[in-house]
Amino acid sequence: DAWRVALGPHLRDSSLPVLDLGSGTGLWSDALARWFAVPIVGVEPSHAMRQQAVRKGLAPGVAISGGTAEHIPLKAGSCHCAWLSTVLHHIPDVRACARELRRVLSPHSPVLVRNSFGDRLEGIHWLRYFPAAQRLAARRWPSVEATAREFRQEGFEVESLHGVSEVVADDLGSLYDRVRVRASSTLTLIGDDEFGAGLQRLREAAGHEQSTERVVDQRDLLVLR
Repeated sequence: DAWRVALGPHLRDSSLPVLDLGSGTGLWSDALARWFAVPIVGVEPSHAMRQQAVRKGLAPGVAISGGTAEHIPLKAGSCHCAWLSTVLHHIPDVRACARELRRVLSPHSPVLVRNSFGDRLEGIHWLRYFPAAQRLAARRWPSVEATAREFRQEGFEVESLHGVSEVVADDLGSLYDRVRVRASSTLTLIGDDEFGAGLQRLREAAGHEQSTERVVDQRDLLVLR
């Protein structure tokens, strides 16, 4: 609901589609199509992820295509908005991506970036238990400044930046169950001992928890135009 409210002003009714760049298994493509009744084109380099998206049975109006951020297989001016959800750190050449977005977007269209930035980590709850991962994220995850600089080179300016509240787990015990599978690429890059120590800290915190409050992160929405 928080993301639907945050994105509503940017996803106007249009015959042109929204570009979901790095669409993965189609989670956001499906949500955006159902929330706003707009056509969606998901562009995803992984054949396996595209197959998963198609097998899901996505909402009407969603199309999935192969392609990369530096080579988007769409015509010039063919999209009225671009959505990039947690993909920036997977893009080798962010400026080339910005150049392609400038090409495929219609004039004055926004780029909506949902991401955690290396210079704005305080809102990510699980990082508190893994200091090594937090230090790595500060270096590895893109910063707002670096992202803005690359996009500025291709004519974009920052329009707004704010956090959006995301419920990431029902409680700390549920967060522990999610984190312990080590699905985050950042957690796979720290040492096993550091990972184990962080898990222990999180397990102890969950054991001492007296309430069943949901775990809420602050994920950033950066709007460039």
